[in-house]
Amino acid sequence: MKLEPTVLAQPSTAPTPTPSQPAKQTNPIIQKLSGQWQTQESSSLQRLTFIFTPEGKLFILLPNSNTPVAAEVKYRINPTPQPMHLDVTIPSNQQPVLTIFEFTADGQMRLQLDETNPGKPRPTAFSPKASLFKKVSNATTLPDNIQLIDPKAGNQATNQSEVEGKQIIGTINRGQQAYYLEYQKFSTTIEQLGLNIKPETENYRYRIVSQDKQTQSVISTAVAKKPELRSYTGITFVRKTKGETLTSTAICETDKPSTKPPLPPTLPSNNFQQVKCPVGSHLLVR
Repeated sequence: MKLEPTVLAQPSTAPTPTPSQPAKQTNPIIQKLSGQWQTQESSSLQRLTFIFTPEGKLFILLPNSNTPVAAEVKYRINPTPQPMHLDVTIPSNQQPVLTIFEFTADGQMRLQLDETNPGKPRPTAFSPKASLFKKVSNATTLPDNIQLIDPKAGNQATNQSEVEGKQIIGTINRGQQAYYLEYQKFSTTIEQLGLNIKPETENYRYRIVSQDKQTQSVISTAVAKKPELRSYTGITFVRKTKGETLTSTAICETDKPSTKPPLPPTLPSNNFQQVKCPVGSHLLVR
């Protein structure tokens, strides 16, 4: 789920008994939902905290921060379907995130976060990656030591993190050009390039993708580790110009935040065409 700071509510598209009304304390599901919930994300070992209020506010305590900060979004529920529906309104998107939740027999909350983004259809069932939250407090207010972040600051932080992904893939592309110039082939590992690039950072995982017997091009990827970031695929390829062998590069960026990089792009058939990025991504203009 892509969760960005601040937020203006939009009406839920889900049919509810009172679709235009915010969540109310009189609703027994809202009463059960209200409070502080925590989960231990097994993939990153980061504790994610949600605070639901009876007025329809949801505070999301953001991990990976030296200073405790939170983003405020709006939520609505529809308790009639099974699993129940949850709509989360995110500030920079016109469409809400549509997902599902349920309460388990032992009092936990199962919530589908994986593969949920604005504009995507609501999942109809929980995936094996659905998150389990445990209620740790009935408090519905943000703790005093947590700073509610400014929306512009949040967007700047996201943009800065994405700059890292672009720059590293660009560096790998240039490293492959230098490697090909020296060895007449492309490197199969980041380490061989000698660029002192870490294969994994706080924001991305970087790798060079094996292409079997393909020797005229090489793919590298930056896979986002956070749901609010875009992912990248870089390509370095050989082309012939007036009998001379040259290398060129390109980078494809996902159109929306994604934890999956773009598929390999299509190489141009002549020197007057550009690399064509696959559906769901676009070519970065240098």
